[in-house]
Amino acid sequence: MVVTAPGRDELPEVVQSVTAAHAELLGQRLPGLLEGLHLHGSIGFGGEFVAGSDIDFVAVVSRRPTEDEIEALRQVHAELERRWPEPAYDGFYLLETDLAGRPQDVPEGPGVLHQWFDVGTHADVTDITWRELRDHGITLCGKELRDLEIWSDDVALHRATRENLDTYWRMQLEAMHHHPREASLPQAAEWGGLGAPRLVHLLVTGHPTSKSGAGRWAIKAYPQHRELVEEALRVRERPDDPSTYAAEPDRRRRDLIALMTEVIADGVALTDPPADGARVP
Repeated sequence: MVVTAPGRDELPEVVQSVTAAHAELLGQRLPGLLEGLHLHGSIGFGGEFVAGSDIDFVAVVSRRPTEDEIEALRQVHAELERRWPEPAYDGFYLLETDLAGRPQDVPEGPGVLHQWFDVGTHADVTDITWRELRDHGITLCGKELRDLEIWSDDVALHRATRENLDTYWRMQLEAMHHHPREASLPQAAEWGGLGAPRLVHLLVTGHPTSKSGAGRWAIKAYPQHRELVEEALRVRERPDDPSTYAAEPDRRRRDLIALMTEVIADGVALTDPPADGARVP
């Protein structure tokens, strides 16, 4: 099933408000800098946006910002955070030509993550962001994404996703053993129970998906872990519903560790990307 990105007018009101203010502030304080503003992430998959979701942006600019312009960008994001402490508004600035090349070749630049603005190599400057922009991105202003040249390589995306599982996600799994209280929380179930399967879904199918999409896929792919995945979806989509783990947080942690251990091992074992059309997302 192909999941299309929503149109601008179909976006949640808070997303429209934050992004419109971002573009307006840039126009006022740095005229001529902004050429395009785009969204990626789960919201590009049928408009998935729930309480706790972030807004992930990519801003295409006309030039590399100077030191003075970077300070102005810092003030813009401080103003946005003041107006909207939530949801988190995360993203980075680059040139249109950067999108035509590998993410690894993008020079350090300004961006914001979890309300922290800095200049550096940002966490979302990755192969999966380029793919989400190409296939599920949302254009708010500037050239439509379909009219931009966006680099894409199935082998490189597969390799980077598998490496992410084998490094970052293995370390997070190990941390759960050392921090049982944090790993027992409902938020941990959502984060790990959807985040790790999301990467494995990409490795198996060759297609990205949203967090909720990954959960629905995992229920079918890992039926032995259905309760934990349903808990992860409950936390994300229906946090006020009762939890089957309400009286047993330690069991939730054990089930989460069991799920993550299995899906990480399965993903790392997939050394080659799927052939075109060989698997259906």
